[in-house]
Amino acid sequence: MTTPAAQTVTGSDVEQLIQLMHRYSSHLDAGRLDELVSLFADDGVWDGSAWGLPEIRGTGELRSFFADTMSGPSNTLHLVLNHIIDADADADTATGSAYFHVFSLTHDGTRRDSLGIYTDRFVRTARGWKFARRSVGAAPTPPAAGR
Repeated sequence: MTTPAAQTVTGSDVEQLIQLMHRYSSHLDAGRLDELVSLFADDGVWDGSAWGLPEIRGTGELRSFFADTMSGPSNTLHLVLNHIIDADADADTATGSAYFHVFSLTHDGTRRDSLGIYTDRFVRTARGWKFARRSVGAAPTPPAAGR
């Protein structure tokens, strides 16, 4: 019996992971629910506990949560930058992070801004790279003046 050659995370994989992170924002902003949910592994997790939101697990819960989220502000725009991708030893998983700035305009015309950091775990599946876990953290608090 032969075993498959060990895969490594390549530059192409890193580009695919960054695209995955961008597609999340694009699908969320455009209200493309099916496409958004498809970015997660079947048992994928979205963790918003840093914002007082629940941890959401699995395709069904993700679909319900994002459907509710998309019925909120009338317009959102996610800017995502400073991507960092680190390959794990087994090459079928990786971790990453990126800062975000979300501009939201509510139905009554109120503008809200959110700043934070995404911390991600990725898994390579038969359908390509997916989010195994996406944690949405608050922006770090700057140190007090004079420190």
